[in-house]
Amino acid sequence: MTVLVMFSCHCFSRSFARDGRVRAEIPSVEIYDDGREQRVLDPVRYELSRHRLRDLVMTIGERPIVVADEKQPNFMTLQKTNADGTSSLYAVFFEVEKDRERKQRLILRVQSAYLLEKELTKRQRQAKKVAFRTLLRATYEGRKIRP
Repeated sequence: MTVLVMFSCHCFSRSFARDGRVRAEIPSVEIYDDGREQRVLDPVRYELSRHRLRDLVMTIGERPIVVADEKQPNFMTLQKTNADGTSSLYAVFFEVEKDRERKQRLILRVQSAYLLEKELTKRQRQAKKVAFRTLLRATYEGRKIRP
């Protein structure tokens, strides 16, 4: 089975609301437009996506994964990282789906990746864990990950 990995622009950009500046003050070179939405380039997310995200995804089978949202379904894995001299949690949110066009292929779509500003929420701390292999098998067989 093949797993195709795709990355959303949310891995290297942030919403206008999280930028802190009035939209008119944001230089056009800092605005990323993917044709569906516009976002502001985020230097921290960009650097982390360049230097940490690929390795994290390549070793995802060895990492703890939790069910971030059972309804979507959406999953999360974390990596402790050192940003600006402080210990931080780099959270990667992703989904896995069966490819509708190619047999024996799954698509892992990284929806977002960023440093958490706070500790994990109670829901995140108590979320159900799932092994990557189990997640892939359930997705391929069309089964949901049970809570």
